[in-house]
Amino acid sequence: MAGVHVRRVKAIIFDVDRTLIVSQSGFNKSLRVATNSLVHYLRKHGVSISKNDVYKSLRPIASYFEKRGSYARDEWWDKLLRDIDLSRLSGPWIHRVTLLYWRTFIAMSPPYHDAEKTVRTLRARGYTLALVSDTDGTPGIKRKRIRSLPFYDVFKTAIVAGEDTPRIKPDKASFVMVAKRLGLSPRVCIYVGDNPRVDVEGARNVGMQTIIVKRRRKLRGARPELTIDRLGKLLTIFKGPAE
Repeated sequence: MAGVHVRRVKAIIFDVDRTLIVSQSGFNKSLRVATNSLVHYLRKHGVSISKNDVYKSLRPIASYFEKRGSYARDEWWDKLLRDIDLSRLSGPWIHRVTLLYWRTFIAMSPPYHDAEKTVRTLRARGYTLALVSDTDGTPGIKRKRIRSLPFYDVFKTAIVAGEDTPRIKPDKASFVMVAKRLGLSPRVCIYVGDNPRVDVEGARNVGMQTIIVKRRRKLRGARPELTIDRLGKLLTIFKGPAE
């Protein structure tokens, strides 16, 4: 396969969101549920505000924080309150909104249709599989989401960057850690993600090859060894590790 040294690969390491699971559907539904909870609280405290206005305000707030690698949902709700001059109402209650958001997200973010077949087949063919994914901003939530995957059992280890390591991707620490846990050189590992800016740059910095599953309209960042349009394509590339 042009660009990828297939015979070198012994381990395939995956990102989670937008790579293995349809996280955008979970995001949309969770933001709606969080909006309802926020509006309910504000109305109880005498604030008249529409759900539509809150939802429209939250979407750019989410984009603002995610572009800066800040995933703590409590910060989203706090910024909303500041933006509408209601910071006086901030308090521990906003964390309950965050927990509700993540419960909804887990329920509404199914795996891609070909995810389970792909990873189980790759494992059966003899590849070691692992996960490297960024923190969700609330300690423990990403690991809970990972453990909820119906094919979690195929992964030898899972690294949550920003919790298991000091910093999130593209910092190289999580990629170094996963290779060390697998007992393999990064050179025989390949990382499969969806975001070239953090996935390709981070993995490549430690010597891993990279594959991007194109889930976004525009891909920005370093160029991977290979871009595919669906996970199932991996089964046509990786037939089994070389002896």
